[in-house]
Amino acid sequence: MYKTLFAVVIVLLFGATMPVNAGNHTDALPPGLQKKLEQGKPLPPGWQKKVDIGRGDRLHRELYDYGDVRDIGDGREEVRVEDRIYTVIKDTREIINILDQ
Repeated sequence: MYKTLFAVVIVLLFGATMPVNAGNHTDALPPGLQKKLEQGKPLPPGWQKKVDIGRGDRLHRELYDYGDVRDIGDGREEVRVEDRIYTVIKDTREIINILDQ
């Protein structure tokens, strides 16, 4: 449930900023999946994996700006996005820990 909600947020945040390339479907969601997502339906498991991020990845700027950011010292920040808390390196936004609530 939480991963689905998180995937929806990511796709909605990036849907408008992703370039569309007719020959490469990895850049954006196909129109049918985008429509289902806008209706609140979950993405298929394969597509959820494509938009899911984890440790070592960089937190996308859109998620960082959308989230509630709190400085926790030692060059780290906590970013709360929906029901997840990401601990990131302040300068690079590299994810060092993820807490699900």
